[in-house]
Amino acid sequence: MKKTTIFIVTLLIMAITAQAQGIEKLVSKYSNDKRFTYVALSADLIQFGLSFIDDVDINKIIKDDLKLKGLKLLTLESESEADEKMIELITDELDDVLKKDSKSETVIETREKGDVTKVYATSEGLLIVTRESKELSVIFLAGELSAQAIKKIISQARKK
Repeated sequence: MKKTTIFIVTLLIMAITAQAQGIEKLVSKYSNDKRFTYVALSADLIQFGLSFIDDVDINKIIKDDLKLKGLKLLTLESESEADEKMIELITDELDDVLKKDSKSETVIETREKGDVTKVYATSEGLLIVTRESKELSVIFLAGELSAQAIKKIISQARKK
């Protein structure tokens, strides 16, 4: 019985660890592919940029609720049918990762003339996916970013 319990706990920990690395792993998978534009910013650089926000309430939320680890941007501009298939593949992979993340929540979704932007709060951070006619952009803000913290920032910004 004891061995079975240890085995089950080990499997659960492995599953949680694998799930928690889904978006990061996916972005890293394509970061060296020559078809993609890839940009990574450190947490220190992001915090420096956020320090220029003059709003006291938003600064408090950022300091208290957002524990940033970094930002990664991955963009693919379609120049061929193979690129179109790659965009579909990545979109499907992102959907799979988000389905496995029990904390994943869509916080914003916009559609305009065929362009779609979705913002997700996930267990890993904030994920923004923009799909235009010939381009896919994935912006991943890694860190502890709860949907509630994001909603607080949006709420404060709307008050201004």
